[in-house]
Amino acid sequence: MTTVTEGSEKMVLEKTAACIISKALQAIRQHGWCSLVLAGGNSPRKLYRKLAEGLPYELIEPDCRDTRTGNDTTVRLPWEKIMLFWGDERCVPLNHPDSNFRMAQESLLNYTEIPENNIFCMPHVTSGFADAALRYETTLKHFFQSHHSSWPSDNLWPAFDIILLGMGNDGHTASLFPDDTPALEEKHRWVTDVHAKNGSPPGHRLTLTLPLINNAASVLFYVTGEKKTALARQIISGGQNTVPAARINPKHGDLQWFLADGSTGQKPVSGPQECTA
Repeated sequence: MTTVTEGSEKMVLEKTAACIISKALQAIRQHGWCSLVLAGGNSPRKLYRKLAEGLPYELIEPDCRDTRTGNDTTVRLPWEKIMLFWGDERCVPLNHPDSNFRMAQESLLNYTEIPENNIFCMPHVTSGFADAALRYETTLKHFFQSHHSSWPSDNLWPAFDIILLGMGNDGHTASLFPDDTPALEEKHRWVTDVHAKNGSPPGHRLTLTLPLINNAASVLFYVTGEKKTALARQIISGGQNTVPAARINPKHGDLQWFLADGSTGQKPVSGPQECTA
């Protein structure tokens, strides 16, 4: 099922955060923890701060509001039950300004009490990129083997509870770029290394692959800016199906688009407008 929420930056920011919190709380209710994959780039900074702060309980799905404590009117994620992963990473040192981990650290991790053992960042390397991708894939396999008694089963692909994605002006998502056929056609690896010649900045990166992303329980696109939201509308309507973001189609889960184009009002598009938590 695909849903679309579109409007001002403030409204879409709150709707996206509310959806993530609601879905995370439901996952915790189901199996005691939530696996959340973070997007990189600069667009999610404000969203991550909002997740760290929490939201007024009236913005959260009704069946998740009982997670408040006392008279607190804010619903916050129980970070001790959140397992954080990354959808992609630039191959730069840990504290490099281009590091997706550093961005998440500055906007989210520094404002929460998430245990260090709950943070599964991608390797930060400047060489040995293929080996780094394999190491992160091994990390993911160990995690799912220890947290899912039923995996591996008939389905060799595990299911993250929530994967948050962004999108570039060229339609790339995670670090899956339009001109990278080997990465886009990968059918077996969970994580692969890419050379993003047209990335910003150009260089080597690690990324989750399409089969792994498309096996998630929920995939959320958070897209900001007029040019990107215009492209997103084309993808949603079926008018653009060649860019990598158009290939995100969860096999068993839901797909939700949150589009903030900088306007002050809401511009409805076809499809349901609520978070399917």
